[in-house]
Amino acid sequence: MPGMTITEKIIALNSGRKRVVPGELVWVNVHTVMTMDYLGAQTFAKLHELGVEDVFDRNRVICVSDHLVPPPNEKFATMLNEWRRIVRSHHITHFYDLGNQGIAHQIMVEKGHVLPGRISVGTDSHANTYGAVGALGNAVGVTDAAVAMAIGKLWMRVPESVKFIVRGEWPPYVMAKDLSLHVMGMMHWNGHLIYKAIEYTGDAISRLGMAGRMTLCNMTVDLGAKNGIIAPDAITRKYLRSRTEEKYLNVQSDPDAAYEQVYEIDLRQVGPTVSRPHRLDDVVPIEAVEGIPFNKAFVGTCTNGRVEDLEMMARILRGKRIHPDVNMLVVPASQAVYLEAMKKGYLAILVEAGAAIDTPSCAACAGIHTGVAGDGDVVLSAGNRNMQGRMGSKKAEIYLTSPAVVAASALFGKITDPRKL
Repeated sequence: MPGMTITEKIIALNSGRKRVVPGELVWVNVHTVMTMDYLGAQTFAKLHELGVEDVFDRNRVICVSDHLVPPPNEKFATMLNEWRRIVRSHHITHFYDLGNQGIAHQIMVEKGHVLPGRISVGTDSHANTYGAVGALGNAVGVTDAAVAMAIGKLWMRVPESVKFIVRGEWPPYVMAKDLSLHVMGMMHWNGHLIYKAIEYTGDAISRLGMAGRMTLCNMTVDLGAKNGIIAPDAITRKYLRSRTEEKYLNVQSDPDAAYEQVYEIDLRQVGPTVSRPHRLDDVVPIEAVEGIPFNKAFVGTCTNGRVEDLEMMARILRGKRIHPDVNMLVVPASQAVYLEAMKKGYLAILVEAGAAIDTPSCAACAGIHTGVAGDGDVVLSAGNRNMQGRMGSKKAEIYLTSPAVVAASALFGKITDPRKL
C-alpha cells in the first residue's frame, strides 16, 4: 500500500482517520474560518438560517475588511457599517478593520491564523495561499463557510495530488510569479488540474522565501486546483516563530506517496513571463511581448503586494523616474507590509520615482475599488487575473506579470525585460 501525500495526511489527521484515499468524502476539523467584508454579511446570514446564533469559536473565525476599505462610495460605506455591526454583535476576537487591515489572505498568514498540518477555509477564491506554510487552505462558498463557522467542521472530498519538482538556482529578476505563470503556460485550462492538490517541492522551492511561496500557492486556484501546498521546513518555522505560540504539525509527504502526475521544472528554462489579455493561460516569455506600450501599472493584491515584491521594485526604480505616460499604483498587502516597506525606505523610493501608494486593500484587483481600469486602458499588472472586465472596463486590456517586469517596464512605458536594464 503506497504512502500518503502531505494533503492526504492533513485530511487524515484532521478527520480522525489513519488513512484517506483520493475520492473519499470525509468530515474534517477546521482550524480557522475567514470571511471578509464583501461576503461576510451573507455568510453570517447563512449561519442564522441554519438556526445557529453564534460561531463555534470566536478566536477561530477571522473577519477582515479588504474589498471595500476605505469606502470609495456611499454604497460601500453602508455595506461596511452593516458588516461592522454584524462582526461586533458576534464578539469576534480577530477583526481586521480599517487602520489594522490588510488583504484577507495576507492577514491569515502573517498573523499566524493558519498553521502547518491544519485546515483553514475562506470565502475568497485565493485561500489556497495558506498552503505556503504547509496548511491545507481552501476557498468555500458562504454556505459551507457558515457550516464551518457553526460547528468547526466541513465535508471535503480527498483530492488527487500532482507534484511539481522545481530545480535550479533562481535567475536574476525571475520571481515566483514567473514560475506560477510558467506552470499556467505548461498546463493551460485543460481541466487536468481541476480539484487536484498541487504540491511544490525541489531544491528551488527550499530556497524560496515565504513571500514567493505565498505567490505560488495563491495562484494554484487559477489552475483549477483544490489547494496548493509546500511542506513546512526551516523557512516556515522561522517565519512562524514570532507569529504564533500554538503547536503545529510538521507534516511531510511519504517517500512512496502516490501522485496522479509528477512534473519537473528546470529554472534555467524559466525567465520573465507575461500572460496576455484576456486569458490567464495565454502565457508567453517576455521576448514575445517586449515593446508593447501600456498606460497603467498596478502592483499589489494577495499575489504580489508583499515586502519582497516592493523591495524588488525599489531596487529597479531607485534614482529613476517612471515614464510620463504611465500611471503606477502600488498597494501594500497589509498595514504590516506598508509599515515595514516604509521603514526600509522602499515606499520613499517608489514615490520619488513617481508611483502612487494606496492604503492596503484589494484595490483594483476585482474592478470595484481604487485604480480601476477605464475604456482603452492597457494595464500591466502584478495581480492574479486578466479576464475581460476583471479590473473594471471590458474595453481595457490586462497583461499579467511579476513586480520586477512591472517596475522595469514603467520606466519606458512599454513592456521591458528587467534583465536588460
